[in-house]
Amino acid sequence: MCTICGHFVHQGSISSNDIFDMLKKMSHRGPDSHGVYLDGQTQRSENIKELTDFVKQKSHIAIGHSRLKIVGQENTTQPYLSCDGKLSLVHNGEIYNYRELATLLYRNHLIKTTSDSEVIVHLLEEAYRGDLLEAVQKIVGLLDGMYALAVTDGRSIVVARDPVGKKPIYYLKNGPVTYFASEKKALWNGSDEPCRLFPGELLHLDQAGCRVEPGYKLEMPQIDIVDFRQAVETYKEVLAKAVRKRLSGLTESNLGVIFSGGIDSVLIAHLLQREGKNIVCYCTGTSESADIQAAEAVAADLGFQLKTSLIDEAKVEALLPEVIQNVEESGLLQVEVAIPMYLAAKLAAEDGIRVMFTGQAADEIFAGYPWYTDVLKEHGYLRLHEKLWEDLNLLYTDTLEREDKLTMAHSIELRAPYLDRDVIITAMRTSPRLKLEGIADRQRKRVHRQAAAELGVPPYLAFRAKDPAQSGSGIHQIIQNLAHRRVGKIANDVVQRNIDRDKGSLYRYGDEDYGKQYARFYLQEIEDKIKKRFIPPFLESGDSPVISAA
Repeated sequence: MCTICGHFVHQGSISSNDIFDMLKKMSHRGPDSHGVYLDGQTQRSENIKELTDFVKQKSHIAIGHSRLKIVGQENTTQPYLSCDGKLSLVHNGEIYNYRELATLLYRNHLIKTTSDSEVIVHLLEEAYRGDLLEAVQKIVGLLDGMYALAVTDGRSIVVARDPVGKKPIYYLKNGPVTYFASEKKALWNGSDEPCRLFPGELLHLDQAGCRVEPGYKLEMPQIDIVDFRQAVETYKEVLAKAVRKRLSGLTESNLGVIFSGGIDSVLIAHLLQREGKNIVCYCTGTSESADIQAAEAVAADLGFQLKTSLIDEAKVEALLPEVIQNVEESGLLQVEVAIPMYLAAKLAAEDGIRVMFTGQAADEIFAGYPWYTDVLKEHGYLRLHEKLWEDLNLLYTDTLEREDKLTMAHSIELRAPYLDRDVIITAMRTSPRLKLEGIADRQRKRVHRQAAAELGVPPYLAFRAKDPAQSGSGIHQIIQNLAHRRVGKIANDVVQRNIDRDKGSLYRYGDEDYGKQYARFYLQEIEDKIKKRFIPPFLESGDSPVISAA
């Protein structure tokens, strides 16, 4: 897990101080070591300050990397180079099948480390025939994992994002220069909103311009699992494998679990415990919140070690600027959901946890939300299946980018077994009739719940009703109360900006406005103040970088 960034000057070269600036603003994502590539020259250091003199020189192509050491025990730092020296790569994420892929390369490639990232550059070297875009398009479908990566051959840069969108990557054009970075705060310029590279897409930067090209996307499988027993057995097998896959190569002695006491997080915790891992569960909420009460009862029953962080209005008020700065959003729903996870990750970081697991996405693939019953009632099972795909394909913006930033703010990698490629395919091969048994089914995600019970989760937990994170933690009312006291007159344009930027499946299905206007105004004002502090000289609105002729 890491951060990546870079620039491509479409004509000439510019000072490379921008790379240092971007890496500094995202240093929480990779505190262990740093590396920079500038037009064929590479320098690495454990201390980012030691790169100061190196990045003063001008460059046409630059890529930077900061490492959070998870897989690969050598004290090596990206960028990784191909054996022939033609390709340089930086990678943020984890490739779970890197050992299998490495077996294809040993005869013709010298693999110097045990890092999953190094394998990617050798795959690219194998596919490269002078066209970097073509080489990337050939290999991204082989990568089973989560990633945002950038590779250069000295003439162009190709940036790639995984097909689910677990790892974020953004870019910004500023005159003749295109910048990219793992977080938007590295690109804020006071005017332009950074563009998102969407899941499964490639960003191609060369002298012809800046273009988005197709990469690798998940394909919709046929629905061919219509027997309930087959669905449960198949799902149990792929989910257990997904958890084991995410443990491969880990040397961490303790793992964390984002924990609510609900079926999704309980099942993940149980499977990790079954694999012999030392786990610590983390939960956040008010002392009376449903999540805290459920988590404590479940942890006691199943023997999980649980640590809780209790919140009140004073703590939330103090944390709001910190959370909004890290999540890079101020939408009311986004912030409310962010606070419990941010505090859970903060508590885990204090314990030295570097890898956490989450139960994210079980609701989308197995029809867990209450509004799916409404879809079934109004439109039938075919439309329900389509809506599950739509929501799965929007997880990157609804949830995944937010959760990546919240945990990486504390230098913690987040792993989501329910978003494993094989789990997704299995779930979407399964008939929606097996997930939701008619409009009277109030528990929903039947295959998931039955599998959990058979895997060892007590039935009273496997069939517990779902409570949304923001209401389960008690956050919603706290923010309403704070805003009511702190906000006087509101500006409608500020409120509307917040509404336009907020997101989540609740908005696609709900028919009522979520929250109060004064709460939206309160949060948007906080974000606007934060953004002003992050504008670097090289991206100030109205200014163009100083270009030197190539």
